[in-house]
Order: sequence, then structure tokens, then C-alpha cells
Amino acid sequence: MIIVALLMIKLQLMNRGEAVIKNFSLIGMPGCGKTTIGKILSQKLGMDFIDLDEFIQLKIGLSISNIFDIYGEKFFRNIESECLKEVLEKEGQIIATGGGIVTVEKNIEILRNRSIVFYIKRNIEDILKNVDLENRPLLRDNKNKIYELYNQRYKLYEKCAHYVVDNKLIDEVVKSIINIIKNQEV
Repeated sequence: MIIVALLMIKLQLMNRGEAVIKNFSLIGMPGCGKTTIGKILSQKLGMDFIDLDEFIQLKIGLSISNIFDIYGEKFFRNIESECLKEVLEKEGQIIATGGGIVTVEKNIEILRNRSIVFYIKRNIEDILKNVDLENRPLLRDNKNKIYELYNQRYKLYEKCAHYVVDNKLIDEVVKSIINIIKNQEV
């Protein structure tokens, strides 16, 4: 049923002169559930799933933590922007971005123009309770830095997002996103 709805949207877009189904991008704080939600959406919608951090790691041959340690955050953000452009050249994908993707202004424009963007909003206390921050380069040395990052980023997430979805339960988030896709004919 969902795949049929996506095919109908594709036909509508084609009739309007637009090529195919857009990408759906997930943004939000580290540990908000982007990857988990993206994988489930991918299965339910029959679309490819791309975790941008994994894509970067495969392309560079280093973990995100090692890229930060060896080359620094500025280098990482440049690579992240280039990889985002590359990934979004293809259409019909679910993309889970890294938490800091919105800290580079051009990424906001790229995401909004080449995908429908969902901000996965999750309570910081829940992230701290449920997520291992050791593999998060900006958080591993000080877990309380997540509050600072949130204060720096939440307005950027809202600026970038077409839709905001609260993450209290993964299944509810997935249902909400699918309903938005079906009802809004995005």
C-alpha cells in the first residue's frame, strides 16, 4: 500500500514535469534515532537507505572519530558537504545525516532543495540515558556538551526541516513520517 502511494506520487511528479520521487532526509541531534528510523523507513517504503556518516567512513577509509582526531572538524565538515552533494545526486533514498550537518549553511540549502527534510526531535535526557556517546567525536570527552550543541543547533534544525517529528517511540515516528508522506503527497 505504501509503495503504491509512492508510485502514485512519482506519477504525479512526472505529470508535473518533475523527474522522480525525492529523497527523504533525517536530521537531528546525535543519538536522536536518525539511523534506526531511516532503516525502518527504508524497509517499509522500499527505498534505499544511506547513513551519511557510514558513506563518509567508506569513502575516506577512516572512522568519523579518526577523521576528527587526525584532520579536525573543519576538514570533516568539508568532506561531509561533498558527500552530501554526491549522495543527493541520486533520488528515491532515505538519508540519515550526521548531527552537525546543519552547521554548514550550504548544507541546509542542499538538503532543502534536494530532499524532503524531517527533523527528528528527541529529548536530550533520553539521548543521554540511551546512547553511548564514546563514538561521538564532539561528545565523548564531555557528555554535557550535548546541551551546548543542542542550543547551537536546534534553530538550524528547524530552519532546515520541512517537518518536525518528536521521537518518543520509534514506531510512532515511523508512522508519523509515513503519514506525512502519504497525506501531503511530498
